[in-house]
Amino acid sequence: LCALRSGRALTLRGHAFPLPRWPVALWQVAVSATNWMLMGAALWTVLQGQVSYPAALATVLLGAVAGLVLRVPAGLGVLEAVGVALLATGSLGQEEVLAALLAYRALYYFVPLVLAAVAFGMAELRWRQRSTGDDTNTSPQKT
Repeated sequence: LCALRSGRALTLRGHAFPLPRWPVALWQVAVSATNWMLMGAALWTVLQGQVSYPAALATVLLGAVAGLVLRVPAGLGVLEAVGVALLATGSLGQEEVLAALLAYRALYYFVPLVLAAVAFGMAELRWRQRSTGDDTNTSPQKT
């Protein structure tokens, strides 16, 4: 659709929806697909390969769809319910699946948050050091 419209907005019922040019749209699809594959890989990793990668990826994708359909804020508990329903087998109990899903949440959501907070704190400290350094250089000197 983006290639056919050449960047022109799509109008439906009087509402205009701007469309990106096709190279941008292709890049967005590639980045999105990579993100979903990484999410599936993160779940597969915390499950220690006890389920197949396609099963882990399907769990993440179905959990996202179920979260949208159920309209639960932030999808809290939806991924866990879907994961336990899909992945709990005779060899992999519900407790293990739930623990892996909670570890997945920590890995995929909280670790980047902590890294971003540390990076922000370091940037803030550098900014403050630079601004105090500028103040001492511009202060009037006694003669």
